[in-house]
Amino acid sequence: MKGIRPPRREWLCLLLIAGLVGCAGGRAGALPVGLHGYARYHSASPAPLHGGAASAGAGGTVGDAAPVRLPPGTVLIGSAEERTRQAVELGLLEVDAFEKLLLRAGLEAPPTPRNPFTPEDAAEVLNRLMKQPVTLGTYPPRMAAGFVLREVLEGGAVSREELASRVERFVREQVAVLRPDGYLAWALDGRTQQRVGTVQWRDGTFRAGNFELGRFYSGKGGVFRHVDAQLRAADWRPLAEVYDDADVLSRSLDGAEDAFVELYHGLGQLLSHPTDSFASLRHLPQGVAALIASSPAYWERFRYMTEGEQIREAARLTTNVIALWGTASATTRTLTRAAAGAEATVPVLAVSAEGLLSVERVAVPVGRAAAVLSGGPGAAIVLQKAHTKPAPAEPGQWGPAEESMSARARRYQEQISGHTADEAYWVGGVGRNSGGVKFDGFRDGALREAKGPGYANKFEESLAPKGWFEETGARQLREQAARQWRKARNLGVRIEWHVAEKKAADAIRRLLKRDGIDGIEVVHTPAR
Repeated sequence: MKGIRPPRREWLCLLLIAGLVGCAGGRAGALPVGLHGYARYHSASPAPLHGGAASAGAGGTVGDAAPVRLPPGTVLIGSAEERTRQAVELGLLEVDAFEKLLLRAGLEAPPTPRNPFTPEDAAEVLNRLMKQPVTLGTYPPRMAAGFVLREVLEGGAVSREELASRVERFVREQVAVLRPDGYLAWALDGRTQQRVGTVQWRDGTFRAGNFELGRFYSGKGGVFRHVDAQLRAADWRPLAEVYDDADVLSRSLDGAEDAFVELYHGLGQLLSHPTDSFASLRHLPQGVAALIASSPAYWERFRYMTEGEQIREAARLTTNVIALWGTASATTRTLTRAAAGAEATVPVLAVSAEGLLSVERVAVPVGRAAAVLSGGPGAAIVLQKAHTKPAPAEPGQWGPAEESMSARARRYQEQISGHTADEAYWVGGVGRNSGGVKFDGFRDGALREAKGPGYANKFEESLAPKGWFEETGARQLREQAARQWRKARNLGVRIEWHVAEKKAADAIRRLLKRDGIDGIEVVHTPAR
């Protein structure tokens, strides 16, 4: 039988303070400045926050909760954001479902109510949210708010009724997210559900168990599953069972902690020494690296920080980006227009010299390359500032790939190159007849080659090529490596071979070393 935990000291102190204040009968400014116009008192008894028609896993209800009558002299304590959220949960603020979500996400006051709600309004609210710190308590609702706001950025103006309907999905589908501390929490109100494990940087993303930071999961039916773009369960395979975690109560009480602290150690593994060159930014998530590199003023500060300061800043930026944009990864793409004209209006994400994020809808010339944060609707892009020094000339150019491949190999090549597999990156001329040498891509300052799944079974456990493979595929690998190395060795550009299987990566690394080819870095990068 489980023992009953003694009351926490913090709660005893809080009850004592509340009792003293209530007896005094005095009146205090309980709400943050700017919210008094929304305040109201009611005689109804309070409804449970997680009760009603929604199941225990729904993460709260969207409709108006029954407000409460507070004793005279009751004071809401904490920061402005904390007092606002307390007032929201107690029903003291006249807000709709969308405004309630924004307040739970960390806004100090609701935005000016506009109907319809336009992409410009969405960008304004996103900027306000990005100025607020992300705590473990606000992280889940901020992810939900970011998703709804990005839908408006992408799809255009919507009515207030439609906004409320979109928020309702998070209850109907019982949507949860993974927090940076390794706990699953309900997206709508941030309530902690259960522990998954330590979040680690793995396969190009932050993960814990089967869950990934930045993604939504449906807890409908008692198990967690992946969801589609409409937040509906999209995969029959369960990721984990929904269960009551005995430690959740005590862990939930720490929700005011900065969420980025939880990623500090994970990013510390990526930045093993102070970063003072653009090339070394490649160890960071691509979206964060692109952001840092896009701001000369911020980069000038970042490069002179200590290792600990750099890790802390990278963790803070990563958490903020994932919370509102759904991902910290990025791919390099060429902008295309969705409508007639020579420019595309897109949300451009930037970082100031002080490290503050902002988004602005900007008309960008079609055909310009940009880093695209692709974490769902309304994907933001990161552009190089117009006043920055131009990037050094690339060593080659894109051209027809001149080869066919399986769907599996194609997917892996596009994962590694960030470019369509219909094209390859040629150095020294486009096409073999021109004397050019083919690479699968050029990304983050490195010429890249992708070796997808299917190589591991061609090597013995000793990592030596199997007999039948020695004079065919293994010889072709050695010849390709030598050809690429000779072409690039005087260009001052790195060559990276990304291999999907660890055994194959170890074997290919051994193979090239045996031939004296030490100018190629072999990297194990699992297929997604």
